[in-house]
Amino acid sequence: MAAGLSRDEAKKKTSDASSGSLWTVLKQSDWMDMLLMAFGSMGSAADGSSMAIIMIILSDLMNKYSGTSVTIEDINKFALTLTYVAVGVASASFLEGFCWARTAERQTFRLRRQYLQAVLRQDVGFFDKNLGTSLASQVVSNISIDTLTIQGVLSEKIANFITNIVMFITGQVAALYLSWRLAVVAIPALLMLIIPGLVYGKLLGEVGKKIQEAYGVAGGIVEQAVSSIRTVYSYVAEERTAKEYQNALKPALELGIKQGLMKGMAIGTVGITFAVWALQGWYGSTLVINRGAKGGNVFTAGLCIIYGGL
Repeated sequence: MAAGLSRDEAKKKTSDASSGSLWTVLKQSDWMDMLLMAFGSMGSAADGSSMAIIMIILSDLMNKYSGTSVTIEDINKFALTLTYVAVGVASASFLEGFCWARTAERQTFRLRRQYLQAVLRQDVGFFDKNLGTSLASQVVSNISIDTLTIQGVLSEKIANFITNIVMFITGQVAALYLSWRLAVVAIPALLMLIIPGLVYGKLLGEVGKKIQEAYGVAGGIVEQAVSSIRTVYSYVAEERTAKEYQNALKPALELGIKQGLMKGMAIGTVGITFAVWALQGWYGSTLVINRGAKGGNVFTAGLCIIYGGL
């Protein structure tokens, strides 16, 4: 659509759209979508906080079972408590999945309709400037592929983001509650795990966007060649078209290799988890031996720190 704009104007417009894309999508929602997103957010928050709740219950369970005075009533109490938690987590997960999936379907349907209406409202000059199959390819791609990407963000990514944020916060709070000495020592070590993940996540997102753009250029060449196959054949341009397509795929190949390297480095940083576990195991044992800390509290506090950081 930016064919009639100058390069600077198109670049500025693209930059503005990319910086506010999520808000642009969310502001199209109606009151029903707002209600669904509110309930979905509550379900995501409850799902994220379930880990901390389970760890607190498990700490009491391990401390109780490590003694010699455990009774059948204690076993029944913990079994019933964990059953209640399981029912609550299942309900929260269902609420999260249903509400976010429903609002994602509603909003992407509205976006498809509005986008097609906006294209059809353009003047004839717009279609003259964007003549050929490139416009049709772009319209079909935006309606089918891009809206599916938006639907995936609304139905899954936002819900997972809320769940992970709540899991991180409640996990560290639960660790401070269970064993604040261990938490004070181990939480700063999580920076070695969090910072590389954030950096590689941002870089992978940028590379993935460039790969998608490169494949879009190559796909446009194929669509133009197939739609005008008689013209290509009559001018004996098969080899030239194939070479253009091959050259268009080279940037995608280079970016794919770069993306694979970044993914390998990102996965490799997960090994830092073992270093954090080693620190927690050493310091936790000193707390149990020298300061009389309960083993169940120390162990579950370490689990809260690790799983919250992941």
